[in-house]
Amino acid sequence: MRCVKYRSYMAIALTAVTLAACNGRATAPTDITQTGAVLHAQTECLAETTDNPCTGWFQYWADGSTNILTTPRVTANVRTNGFVDFNQTVSGLTPDTLYHAQFCGYGDRNIAQPGLCIGPHGTGAVRPGVQPDARDYSATQNFRTASANTVATVDIGRVLSTADTTDRPIGRDGGHSIAYSSTEALWVFGDTAQRNGPAFLAYGTAAKGPYQVGVAPTGLSELPRPPAAPQPGLTSPANFFPAPTGLVTPDDPPVPCGSTGSNSYSAAWISGGARIPNTNRVLLIWAEICVAIGDGRGWPVERWRMADYDPATNRFVRFFTPFVANPMRAGLPSTLTPSNPVFGDDGYLYLFGTKRNPDAIFTARVSANPDAWGDPANYRWWGRPGGASPQWTTDHASVVSLVSGVEPWGVYVGDFSGVGGGRRLAMLVKDSFYDSPHLRIYTAGSPLGPWTAGPVGRVPDNCQGGGFGCYAFNGHPQLSTSTSFVFSWYSPGDRQPDGGHIRLGTIRW
Repeated sequence: MRCVKYRSYMAIALTAVTLAACNGRATAPTDITQTGAVLHAQTECLAETTDNPCTGWFQYWADGSTNILTTPRVTANVRTNGFVDFNQTVSGLTPDTLYHAQFCGYGDRNIAQPGLCIGPHGTGAVRPGVQPDARDYSATQNFRTASANTVATVDIGRVLSTADTTDRPIGRDGGHSIAYSSTEALWVFGDTAQRNGPAFLAYGTAAKGPYQVGVAPTGLSELPRPPAAPQPGLTSPANFFPAPTGLVTPDDPPVPCGSTGSNSYSAAWISGGARIPNTNRVLLIWAEICVAIGDGRGWPVERWRMADYDPATNRFVRFFTPFVANPMRAGLPSTLTPSNPVFGDDGYLYLFGTKRNPDAIFTARVSANPDAWGDPANYRWWGRPGGASPQWTTDHASVVSLVSGVEPWGVYVGDFSGVGGGRRLAMLVKDSFYDSPHLRIYTAGSPLGPWTAGPVGRVPDNCQGGGFGCYAFNGHPQLSTSTSFVFSWYSPGDRQPDGGHIRLGTIRW
């Protein structure tokens, strides 16, 4: 059995025995049901020896279990010209359960018996019957089986830049992507830290690079702090948004955010983005927040900002600040901090958000002309002012929910018209912070709906690590298809203690 180096194929290297460097490719499981799945990998056989024939199988196990299951070994000592799909069906799985799988094999002159088991991204090489480091979620192929009420979900990998290396790993949350051309996408992250690099960056970080449908990007280029020009080969991330000024703690009386003894710091958190029509520039939305730690003081959003950003030059062309809290210490109500911008075909820019008590997923709109974005008087919300019928109103407190019966802990809305199949807008709603949240897809032909409920799934992650759960759920239109919705989330246990990372998954819709 031979694996040759090729693009994003998984790469491993062991020095023990006669094992040479091995590169191969594992693809996502298919036909996942409540109790079964078809596992896939790719391999190549040279058939250069008869005493060590090309042989392959899978090992797999339920998350948290030490019981490693294996498929039958298949020997086919016939030379293959290039990579071929190796697949086996597994049954007897437990519904609504997270599973991990690896491809195992030996053969030819470079992989000696008893063989080697590898994951999809080049890490986690182990002997058969051994589990890799459980903190490295890219060491295995991860998927969650369906249940009576949910469909299966599949992990397709970690979002990486070329600066994110074994010696200098980067941990960060956020993870909004915006395709600003037919081949390139901008990725904007939240809080970021790098081992042997910047200890903590609170104003967001960004990277950009080419994209491929259904594939997690692994070669993004980090962007320097604007307005520095993009440059290849950067080895560390940099703060992206302007440093917030004038923020205060939620105390009464407040003190300057980040001042000595305040146990607080200023942050800029990405809230969404969209390509500005007929340009290669991007509208970005973010919140300026005083992160007040401890004593239940909360994290008030004190400013809600927007910018016209040019990825080609890494410059903010124009800033807009329509909403500022008054008083600052109180923060803005959630109805004044919408996110998820979508440019309609009616001349308006639509924004979506969530509120609690009562729960609602709401929308607001403003003219798509950037000249209107900075003035709060230009914004309207879909609501019931004075109990009237739903209408566009300046009364943001009267918003009505676009979807009924939800308790949203987060929402993402995006334009998926590019995926084909007659799709237009898609909404991703998650229902909790800890454990492994449920996520539901809704679709609509226009911002006001009607929004039709689609599949429900659970994230393919145990969502444990670092005292956090899974959050920062976002969709990615440029990676999705008419049958596969690609989403991302912050995986708190992935690569701990280096702060977790953004991973991508798929759900059929």
